Amino acid sequence: MYDDIIVPTDGGEQMDAVIDAAVDIATQRGARIHALSVIDRGVFLTLEEGLTDAVDEELTANAERAVEAVTDAASAADLTNEGVVRRGRPGEEIIAYADEIGADLIVMGSRGADGHERRMLGSVSQDVITETDCQTLVIPLGSA
Repeated sequence: MYDDIIVPTDGGEQMDAVIDAAVDIATQRGARIHALSVIDRGVFLTLEEGLTDAVDEELTANAERAVEAVTDAASAADLTNEGVVRRGRPGEEIIAYADEIGADLIVMGSRGADGHERRMLGSVSQDVITETDCQTLVIPLGSA
């Protein structure tokens, strides 16, 4: 039933629970893990022009490390895997990637933002579960 599992990651400390769940499911099903980190282009809207390149380099390095954590865990479990870094709006990019690869499952975390924060910032997990046709498992990560 599950052949391709996407694990969107921002590299947060609590991602271990998400990675463990995805690897466990993939191991049971013989599925491939697709690690995805999205650099939110909205970050650049408020930056001074001279800072854009330095911030982009830092965000890219962080995204690559986040993807590597997922692919390393998948490799340790002898699972086929790949890692991708994209730029855009995180929810939209996760959904687009799921469609592109024909994903069967998205396993992602939810930060547990309070009501005010969710209204102001939105929720990537909420965007994904309401807009995708792909099955989605959301792991609560608490407020971090």
